[in-house]
Order: sequence, then C-alpha cells, then structure tokens
Amino acid sequence: MTREEKKKKIKADITRNAIALFKEKGFDQVTVEEIALRSDIAKGTFFNYFSKKEHVLLHMADSYLPLMGQIFGRHRTGPVRARIECILSDLLDLYLQYADLLRITLVESIRASLAAGDEETNISRLRSAFSAFLEDAQTAGEIRTRANADDCAALLVGLLFQTLILYSSRLDAPEMRRMLVRQLDLAWEGIADATVEKNL
Repeated sequence: MTREEKKKKIKADITRNAIALFKEKGFDQVTVEEIALRSDIAKGTFFNYFSKKEHVLLHMADSYLPLMGQIFGRHRTGPVRARIECILSDLLDLYLQYADLLRITLVESIRASLAAGDEETNISRLRSAFSAFLEDAQTAGEIRTRANADDCAALLVGLLFQTLILYSSRLDAPEMRRMLVRQLDLAWEGIADATVEKNL
C-alpha cells in the first residue's frame, strides 16, 4: 500500500467510524477522542485529517457530490419546470434518506459557506450545478428570463434549503415535497403576478 493509499484509507476509516458514532450517540455527545479510539489512531492523527469533528460532516457531504451529478444527469429532457421539480424532489429524497446526519451536515455546510469567502463549498457547488442547468436551458431557448442564471440558481437552492431547515423537523416527506413544489410554483410564476391574481 502506497503512502497516499494509506492516507485515503485512514481518512475513510475516520469518516466511517465518526458517522457510526454520530448515529449511535448523537453528534453532540461524540468526542474526537472517541472517534480516534474507534478508528485505532492517536487523537493527533485525527487532526492531521480534520481540524474538528464538524469537518467530518463536510467531508461526508462532499462524498454525495457524484450523487448530485447523477441527479442532474437523470433529468436532461422534458419541460424545464418539470425537470427542476424532479431535481429538487430527488435532492429532497437524498436528504431524507440520511436526515439525522444531513440535518447536522446542513448546518455545518451553511456555516462553512458563510466563512468561505471565495472558497468552494457544498452549497456553492449545488448553486453552480443549477446555474449550469439554467444556462443550458437558456442557450437551448427553453427559457427566457431577465435574471441571470446565477441569481435564479441561488433562488432554487434557497427554496430547497428553506424547506430542509424550516420543515424537516415538523413535516413528513410528502408534505415537505408539496411545500417545496408550492414555493417553486410561486417562484416560477413570479411573486408580482401571483399577487395580482390574488387581488383580482
């Protein structure tokens, strides 16, 4: 085993053991010492790979990036609005499969994004994926909009994250999906148009 392979194995072991402990005891109850002990490494070795236990969660979120790519790849044809709804629904499903851990990961991703500046984060990668999707749709003449793709992508990511943050502890999966679709409908139609309709 090369040195690089050994480092990858240690990082994977730390991640796997940390996640197992988070599931068993809850994130707040797990210490770095426990993760190191379960991983059969010294505490100092843990810090060679992660500066704090929260970064294990961010690394775990990074491991979902190929799945995110697959989700966008699955929805390449059909009306743009329907494709966006399918992508958001699939992302919601992915979150709900691992809700306990991903709820904590979501908080850490937001913190990392706020502190990152120009550095790429899980949130900025999702936004970039939506932006590329929307740019492709604009280039193909499938949508026309005065707003640029980045701003529209930020709105879509915001809809998803608001649903995850505000509703994941109170609503079941079907209701969360309905809430997300209602908000997407409002964003898609435009707040001003929806307001005019309501006042008629």
